[in-house]
Amino acid sequence: MRTRLPELNLINIIINTSPKSKLYFNILAVLLLSLGCLNTNAQEVPLKHKNSGFIDFNAYRDSRDFNVFTINLFASLPHRLQYFSLTNYFGEPDTAELSKFYAEHNLRWAINEKIPIDLTYQYVLRQGETNDDHRFGLRWRLHDTPFLQSIFSTLNLSYTFNPMFFQYRKNTSPEYMSIIEHVYNLKIFPQKLGNRLYIAGFADQNFNYKENDKVAFEWVSEHQIGLRLIDQLYAVAEYRINTFVPSNNYGWGYGLEYKMIF
Repeated sequence: MRTRLPELNLINIIINTSPKSKLYFNILAVLLLSLGCLNTNAQEVPLKHKNSGFIDFNAYRDSRDFNVFTINLFASLPHRLQYFSLTNYFGEPDTAELSKFYAEHNLRWAINEKIPIDLTYQYVLRQGETNDDHRFGLRWRLHDTPFLQSIFSTLNLSYTFNPMFFQYRKNTSPEYMSIIEHVYNLKIFPQKLGNRLYIAGFADQNFNYKENDKVAFEWVSEHQIGLRLIDQLYAVAEYRINTFVPSNNYGWGYGLEYKMIF
């Protein structure tokens, strides 16, 4: 059973952290204040909300001799809120038993209809004890940015940039600027092919702070090509990278995806 997140005294956290951590807090504070001013000055036209979203089921075989079953869920909620989750179930070959799981639950709030910035909260669950994370950050939808929108529209491309400024894990010190998430989706000749072919993926850029203020990065990345076979059934193949794994950290996955849109 999951334990309740204890209350945090943010004042004490800020006072007792390093100068580098305080700098990240200051940057985040300035961004939030600036966006708050924009939100106050922008006039919104109230729109009637319509529920929408999707759920898709993915079954993969990995070239490194394991299987993955993934469930993705997206829902557009009232008051400019969005929910997105992914859950990966890993299994060993030639068996129905699960070896581990990994899940992310994301809640996003668009600051304003005219501002392509979302406040984000992410809850990460992993196999094992006291290794779940709570992350807070900002998500920039570059494809919705006015001076970039026409370029992305012409390319049939969407791209989001999501730095996580604060991360909390039970029984450990808070971390600052722990990860940047890059997510993209490219439709290949959608008019000619009838939205049948796409390339999509993500790259998680994890910060690893070394001594002498040096920074290294660990990457978790998947790049997928999908071909719609019939209705919402897709054949998919993807290239996978996980530099946290000490060896054999590159592989190929291939399988099927079925999407339900609502």
